[in-house]
Amino acid sequence: MRNYIIGFSVFIIVIFVIALAMNQADDSVDDMESPDQFLTPIESSEEPTHESADASMLLNIEDSVTAAPDNVEPEPSIHSPSFDTTAIEIPRTIRATSEQILKRIGYTTSYNKQTKCPNWVAWHLTKEHTDGPYHRSGVPYMDNRGNAIGISPFNPDIVRGDYIEDLQASKPRQEHSDWMEHPALIEHGHMCPAADSKWSKEVINQSFLLTNMCPQDGNLNGGDWAELENRCRGWARQYGDIYIVAGPIFENGVSKTMGKNKIGIPDAFFKVVLRLGKNPKALGFIYPNNGTHHAMKEYVYSVDEVEGITGFDFFHRLPDEMENEIERISNIKEW
Repeated sequence: MRNYIIGFSVFIIVIFVIALAMNQADDSVDDMESPDQFLTPIESSEEPTHESADASMLLNIEDSVTAAPDNVEPEPSIHSPSFDTTAIEIPRTIRATSEQILKRIGYTTSYNKQTKCPNWVAWHLTKEHTDGPYHRSGVPYMDNRGNAIGISPFNPDIVRGDYIEDLQASKPRQEHSDWMEHPALIEHGHMCPAADSKWSKEVINQSFLLTNMCPQDGNLNGGDWAELENRCRGWARQYGDIYIVAGPIFENGVSKTMGKNKIGIPDAFFKVVLRLGKNPKALGFIYPNNGTHHAMKEYVYSVDEVEGITGFDFFHRLPDEMENEIERISNIKEW
């Protein structure tokens, strides 16, 4: 009996020792850090695929693509030219001619004291400038001191009706008396229209300077030429802005004149129009100075053809590749 008790006691002690050892082993395992905490992550050389990337990773990828670095200029809008358009409407003279450049607020004119007409008048017509609160019925708009706004030098004698002699132009120049002797049906033909100038008192006053005028057949002035002017305003509204150059054509020098200063009566008129933006186009027109009526497409020329007739290089500040491409085409359907 005594031996049985001793044996049972030894068994209990052994069981206790084994249990104690196992408990200490568990504690040591709990105190160990995970193996992953000792591993340095290895960056994969492969880009994560959309299948393996979670939503947060895709969001970060998109953000990194769309966020431009601070030191990088934003890409220009497809509607904005990537080149300087300053004075892009001003042509370059190819053939020698008399020229005095007169800069106005709404346009620039090249005055020719031999023909007493502008060689050309160029302007940038924006959508906002196709209308305005000022009308020819108010011309000349006057300031509080009795001077015509935007006209300098000024004296009351240079105004007759709404037309204004341009004292800045070299003599000989157009005077009101010359228009008192004009042939039948000849009218003051604006090159830069008054209807393109209604956005400012100064601008519409300056549009009535005689250096912006040519003797023009009255039926043309109020007919097909006016239709083209209206169409240009429509294009400016449609495309946001356009660039225009217009002027007279003397086919074999000045063969017809009027008035004591012998103002040349043009044989025809030209107009070239440029639009930029995402689909640049240019178009030319030539209108004989008579009262016949034709569909607008009958007057259409390429800008290259108008350059050959007039001796002016239009839109020469365009990139060469663009200029060469758009100036050879004469398709009004593309407008």
